[in-house]
Amino acid sequence: MKSSVKNRFSNLFQKRQQAFPVPHETTRAPSVTIPNTLSECFVSKLPKEVLLRVFDYLRQERRSSRSITTTRNRDLYHVSLVCRTWNNLAAHICYHTVQFYSVLSVLRFHQILQTSSHISKIVKTLIFPTRYGYACPNELLDAFQGITNRIESLSELNTTLRLVEEESSTEDGNERFHVLPIGEGHHNDLRHLSLYGNGNTPARFPAALSSFKRLSSLALKGVFLSEPVSTDVTPALPRLQDFTIEGGNVVLMMDDWLLSCPKLQRLFIIGPQPAAFSPSTDDPPMRLLVHGKITYWHLSGSGHTQVGRWLASCNSITCLLLDWTLFSNSSAGIFPPSLHQLSLDILPQDSVTLDAFDRHFGASPISQVLFIILCWERNASFEHSKEELKVLCAKSDVFLEILDRSGYTGTV
Repeated sequence: MKSSVKNRFSNLFQKRQQAFPVPHETTRAPSVTIPNTLSECFVSKLPKEVLLRVFDYLRQERRSSRSITTTRNRDLYHVSLVCRTWNNLAAHICYHTVQFYSVLSVLRFHQILQTSSHISKIVKTLIFPTRYGYACPNELLDAFQGITNRIESLSELNTTLRLVEEESSTEDGNERFHVLPIGEGHHNDLRHLSLYGNGNTPARFPAALSSFKRLSSLALKGVFLSEPVSTDVTPALPRLQDFTIEGGNVVLMMDDWLLSCPKLQRLFIIGPQPAAFSPSTDDPPMRLLVHGKITYWHLSGSGHTQVGRWLASCNSITCLLLDWTLFSNSSAGIFPPSLHQLSLDILPQDSVTLDAFDRHFGASPISQVLFIILCWERNASFEHSKEELKVLCAKSDVFLEILDRSGYTGTV
């Protein structure tokens, strides 16, 4: 009995050995030493410049010529908790672009800069909450001014105006506003600047803009000027390439000044414009458009219904963006002869029909042009016409591309 039980266990043991053999010494896997600290890890031996480049891929930021959108980034937050070295590197990414979503966040950040001065060396982009069409509280303006004073060198700034040079108004009653309290060499690396008007009160153009010699993009939104801008008072910006006008009356006050900017190429006119700005007449609304400087022109939401035939004489314009109202009501043959790209912005409320496409595609300058439609998904009328439009473009030798406007963040 005992021998039979012994033999049974012996057989089971042999089967187990066959199923799970013990490795010989010669085939045993080498031992691996797991580092106990980050200092022993090869990642920590990478140069800081390389780590900074890797961490930069974690940044969640969408940019276009008109706006910057940032979102909260949990990945960077977790990276910053690994060690002191990674915390310092992650801070360079986190604080590179600071966007405020409330007045309270502006006031808190102002307090942080007063106690943590090292952050002022990291920040390169500031996006303040815009006060489009509304007066800005003095407390908030003081915080704007304090923050921009403490930041060492900005490359991009979005802010509301009325940072005044002096507390009192000028003799004619107009406030003389100042963009930034600029010291010698302060923010001289600024490349992009978006300024929002402080309510509807007219004011003089900030002559201090001439200090930003490297400025390549300038946007004035809801800004009302009391007098035309003169190059005698405010010298032209030598590197300005993009200029955006959104509302206000800037379009009537800065034509001569913009003409004197040697590298200006792209003009964006967005939102309601003054009645004197009339693109529907036979004469151009701005001399700038017919002087061979502008290659890209964006005109949408201006409140006007059509574009006049003067546009056909703008030989320098190669890219054009119009809204549906302007496109559908304008007569055929208005497009510049050098046009390579025509973009059409279709909003949800637009009633899209094929009549306008038939009229424009019959004109010779529109052939061989890349036709890009930026359309919101909610526009049902365009959805019904989409397939017919594709056939029409193919017959007219027009290259068609349709983009979803709801997820579109850049310019064409």
